[in-house]
Amino acid sequence: MADKVELRVRRELLDPNFDGYKLSLDPLPTYTCKLDNGIAFTSLSEDQYSYHHAKLFGVHNHLYLDPWNTDYIYFIDSGWSIVQALSTGAGVTITSNAGIIPDLNRQNSVNGRLNASLCFVSEDMAVVGDGAGKLHLYFTGARNCSQLWKIVFSNDPLENSTPFLLVDAVLHTVDSAYKLECLCVHVVECDAEQKDKYRATHLTVMEWITISSGDKITWVQERSRRLYGRRPFDYAAFSKDGSALIVGAEADFVFEYDSLKPVREEEPMEAETNGQEKPEPEYTWSQNSEEVTALFTLPSGLTKADVYFILSHDFIDFGIKNGNHLLKGQLFGDIDVEGSTWKIQDQRVELTLSKCEEQVWSHIVVGDNRGEMTMDPAMIAQIHERLAGLTSDQLNPDPEEGKEKPYNSQQLEECDVFPEESSSLMRFDGDTHKITHQTSTGSHQFLFSASLDKDKPPAPCLRHDVDGIMWQPENLCKETELPWQHVATFNAFGYVQASKQNRKFTLCAPDCSFAVIFDIWRHAYVYRQPAPIATPVRNHKDGRQISHVAKQQVVSLECTDHIVGVQATSQKLYILTESVLHALQISS
Repeated sequence: MADKVELRVRRELLDPNFDGYKLSLDPLPTYTCKLDNGIAFTSLSEDQYSYHHAKLFGVHNHLYLDPWNTDYIYFIDSGWSIVQALSTGAGVTITSNAGIIPDLNRQNSVNGRLNASLCFVSEDMAVVGDGAGKLHLYFTGARNCSQLWKIVFSNDPLENSTPFLLVDAVLHTVDSAYKLECLCVHVVECDAEQKDKYRATHLTVMEWITISSGDKITWVQERSRRLYGRRPFDYAAFSKDGSALIVGAEADFVFEYDSLKPVREEEPMEAETNGQEKPEPEYTWSQNSEEVTALFTLPSGLTKADVYFILSHDFIDFGIKNGNHLLKGQLFGDIDVEGSTWKIQDQRVELTLSKCEEQVWSHIVVGDNRGEMTMDPAMIAQIHERLAGLTSDQLNPDPEEGKEKPYNSQQLEECDVFPEESSSLMRFDGDTHKITHQTSTGSHQFLFSASLDKDKPPAPCLRHDVDGIMWQPENLCKETELPWQHVATFNAFGYVQASKQNRKFTLCAPDCSFAVIFDIWRHAYVYRQPAPIATPVRNHKDGRQISHVAKQQVVSLECTDHIVGVQATSQKLYILTESVLHALQISS
């Protein structure tokens, strides 16, 4: 099991002076296009009653954006045609039926089917899961030309033709071969053994299917992998090189099957040592509220001239010239470079790093377990002092003795309640089946995910305090590196989203210039990033001068249909209802 990786917030992307959203009454130019055949929509059946099923159905997005040409959007209509629409400055129009999903009548009668879904994997290829057990790979050609897509591969990828929802797909190359990774998700009811093992009545099953080709014409399914989760997932996506699967969920997912190699269960920590004692630490370190100190022992005969030292606010490379690294990698927290130093005496090297924030570090370098931490007496005293206010030898201590009354649980809002279990982001290596990186998201609620870069996995947005923070996963990541980076912040968005009781979808623009919350019916709430204003104003409460204002806009659609799909570019917002496609001009 991988060590826990901390989420590292970039302070320069936070706005401590954020002054709230100001309602703007400026209308957004809106264009509409009426649908001829409605939307292919599958509802829950009587057998699909679990929370796992509700999650799969409830968050399904029926609108698809072409990442290689964002003027084109797609949906699947009730006749199983893949419909292409073009958005221009003059409006939005349906241009053609780009492709047909076969066997409508037969597949529609399949019990337990899910919604059909579409994934674009290259400039000229797309994948469709029909929700009833079939996977189709299409050669689309140039999608800005009116030509019918051609199916080049079609099969039932799962055992017993099990219906599934296609959640993600990526196309990549290994040597000279093309590899298509497909993530097919379904729900199973637990048998007696599974109920005992997972303590659940249902499981979410992720089937990782690999299809390969030497010429992009003839394809064959070559590998099948399977993961189980006893709680539904909030986020699931492949790295773009196809080597890893990233999952965000309220409980861990585990590998259960691989058609090419056996899956080994995680052995207890005691078994890993094979009865041997724990190896000696390569260095010792301690910390207090202001600094971190590490002690190293060098081979005899080395001097200060034999040691090199490279340091930035969040990275260190410290070691022996033409020899071993003493420390190298991402620091656990930001440090003051000017206040950090090192010295050598005989064979002893002492490194001192000055913290920027008063926080407890669990490692010096993320993922480096070679050192042993020795607690500083002053730090121990600080921890006990903080814990003293949270503990008591009385069953009901007097809260009024020099302190404020504790909170009343009835005063808690929805945004203050978090899952009982520890949620986490997990990065699975597809070959070793191991979790290479895992971050406990705990109180950081999942808000939404959005594609910020077509060449990287979608970025999840997690709540930190009241803000929403976007975390961009990396395609390639060493075990000692941070697997996801803080790239943008939506001020107070965690609090805002919790107030929208009828929300169905949430997304943001690829450049993070705005975020949108969609109700089940009619309404969309647009929250823009703070922008400079011509004439600065002052806050009427504290007198602060305000030079940037964040605007909120409310969109009311002229229809009463359910909203079933949404997409966004940096300039436009697309909303699909059961009978109308809407395009809103957000910026010029």
